[in-house]
Amino acid sequence: MINDDFFLDENISEVAFWCAPDVDSVDMAQVVEKMISTGVDMISVAPRAVPVVWPWLEDKHVKIISRFYLNESPFSSAVISDFTKNVNMTLKQGAAAVQVFLKLSDLDEFVSQLYLIRDDLFFNKGLFIGFDINSVEPLDWKCLWKALKKIHADGAVFVLMDDRGEKSDFVGRLYALFDSYDDDFNGDLHFILGQNSVRIEQTKRMLLSMQPNFKKHIKFFKKV
Repeated sequence: MINDDFFLDENISEVAFWCAPDVDSVDMAQVVEKMISTGVDMISVAPRAVPVVWPWLEDKHVKIISRFYLNESPFSSAVISDFTKNVNMTLKQGAAAVQVFLKLSDLDEFVSQLYLIRDDLFFNKGLFIGFDINSVEPLDWKCLWKALKKIHADGAVFVLMDDRGEKSDFVGRLYALFDSYDDDFNGDLHFILGQNSVRIEQTKRMLLSMQPNFKKHIKFFKKV
């Protein structure tokens, strides 16, 4: 299920696992075993999988991240109420943090709805907000960092939803990301780039070129 080539050319501290929602308990056990044996210290799972993996990982210094998708905009009071209820439940079940994926156009509304209760809802827990990197245009970055600071996000997650190969402008978007990075944000940067090691290498090279003193935590999520 897990290709050991994942670990041959990479710093294991930069690797995190992305577990599909349909993974059964047997495969999940193999994922957990691989995490422990290799030293991978972060895994993203569907909310219902949190209570499954937590008993195996509670004393292993592994961060379980529960992920949510908010696709219904504008956000009604019912949507926000359900979201906060489910976040509260998954954090009580063992998640150390939550990933929330939404459209960039919904970010300001999400922040306005949640920022007043953010610190109480995520007390001593992490909040990571994710976007399709292809949706972020050059003029969007300043507003993106500002919104993430306002809600005290612990990090941003950038997903390469559509990799067009040589026709892709991924490198240009990376340039815009690192060029615009707001040091006052002080958050981690996580990437979900599929199984394409070239994209990971491009990201690392761009980081070293543009932010040589970058000390924030970088993670590359790989599907298992």
